[in-house]
Amino acid sequence: MSGAHVSRSAAAAVLALVLVSCPAYGHLCNDVFAQAQDNLAVKVDIRDGQLRIGDQASFRVYLLNTMDRNIEEIRLRVKSNEFAARVEPSPNWTRFPVLRTAKRGGQKQYFTVTLRRKPGVPDGAYKIGLELYSERQNRAFKTVSLDEAAGLLRLPTTKQVKVDGKAWREEWGGEYVCVVQGMHLYERQGRYFENRPARAPTRFRLSCDEEYLYCLLVLEGVGDAGRDVGTIYAAPTTEEEPASFHLDAVSGKYECDRGTEGIEVKDCGSVPDRPDKRMYECKIPRALLGVEGAKTFYLNFTRTTGAGRSERVAFWRGNPISVRTPVAYGQFAIDD
Repeated sequence: MSGAHVSRSAAAAVLALVLVSCPAYGHLCNDVFAQAQDNLAVKVDIRDGQLRIGDQASFRVYLLNTMDRNIEEIRLRVKSNEFAARVEPSPNWTRFPVLRTAKRGGQKQYFTVTLRRKPGVPDGAYKIGLELYSERQNRAFKTVSLDEAAGLLRLPTTKQVKVDGKAWREEWGGEYVCVVQGMHLYERQGRYFENRPARAPTRFRLSCDEEYLYCLLVLEGVGDAGRDVGTIYAAPTTEEEPASFHLDAVSGKYECDRGTEGIEVKDCGSVPDRPDKRMYECKIPRALLGVEGAKTFYLNFTRTTGAGRSERVAFWRGNPISVRTPVAYGQFAIDD
């Protein structure tokens, strides 16, 4: 959302936190501020992507340091002409303002933000700025929009999909699906790591109904040997351990943490004139993913090629440090 409707009635306000993002995938060298752009996970606990407020409302901004080093000082600043803000770190945040890396045992932390409407502010749409910064160095680590911080994507419900090995455009195109793409590798550059775009395109086309999550897994650059595994991670909240579903595009084998009962997978074969491009239709019970009955839940995706020393993992969100931590995932809301 890009704004807010503020009402003194029970309808309250919808506040969008609209900020400016720096370009991703730049060379990071030793710059902790540049590295934080891609590897500081930020999540706002607003379930439907909207914050509604009458005269006052509070929400949490969760942080997880998925970099390979600590952030020695991090603070949160709110910018608004229409709202007065109070920002408080979690009372359980030991060593604040240090945000320890999860690589060495650091946990997710949070700020509580309380917004109070200033006198005379009428109903309307307003922009709220959130900035994570170092006070000592007077530099910003990261700025995020509300959509980015909530990680909200709409997941269409469907009556179109038939898992029959025929990936018709009428089933898997346009308004019927949510398309997840844009994977990245987490690779060492000098002393530190940075995110780089994955070369082989990967797409997860998603829809759902009350019982199942449907996925058309599209992998390009599939080799003739070894393994090429697409993985879906799912969690009902940011607090719970995710479940995962794995499908190997080379062997066609699949598995899920909680069993395979009710799962259907069909190989759509390689695309004509593109033997390295494989597609699989998948029908996965939401109960096996731990998200049955939920209107919103959290998903992440990876693609793993090779094994042992030759293994390479492409991530949709996060990196090896945060791949099983839902605060780094995208939030999906079922579009009824």
